[in-house]
Amino acid sequence: MTLSIAAVVAALLLPACGGGGDSSESTSETASASTLPRDVVLTLNEVKEVLPEMSQETATGEDETALGNPTGTRSVTYATDDGSQRVVVSVAQYQSSEDASSTYQEAVQGSLEAPGGAGESVSGLGEEAFIGVSAQGDETHVGGGALYGDLIVNVTLQGYDGTNEDKAKVTELIRMQAAAAERAL
Repeated sequence: MTLSIAAVVAALLLPACGGGGDSSESTSETASASTLPRDVVLTLNEVKEVLPEMSQETATGEDETALGNPTGTRSVTYATDDGSQRVVVSVAQYQSSEDASSTYQEAVQGSLEAPGGAGESVSGLGEEAFIGVSAQGDETHVGGGALYGDLIVNVTLQGYDGTNEDKAKVTELIRMQAAAAERAL
């Protein structure tokens, strides 16, 4: 797994770097103690509403990059036909809203202290939200995360430019993902 900048980037941006589980995992899988059910995360058709270039789901499973001690996670990676652009959508559920909040705060603090990353708070998205851009070599990640009670929702674009338009796409996908998770859980 390629690591970019620390903490919130680990929590908010790194799922696109290799987390997301095994692509052979069944999409009809039921939840285990650590993996939330597949229907917690947006479908390919829902993702295509914001990113029409996405054509396939390439991986799904436990989000191994989730910070803290979540009670369950799910990460799904979508990609273009040629794999040059990807989006990772993930959800981590915690024992309580306090656990989720402290984990979220730890991630944001780490991001603010990490070299090479830039980020900002986003108002009107969840209880708290953060969006950032990181670059490593010729690869750019645009990622964000938001706190919704006992959930942390993350969306990361990989292979995008980090423009305000790309940040707006991340924000919209976070909103959609939070609604999907609340329906499913």
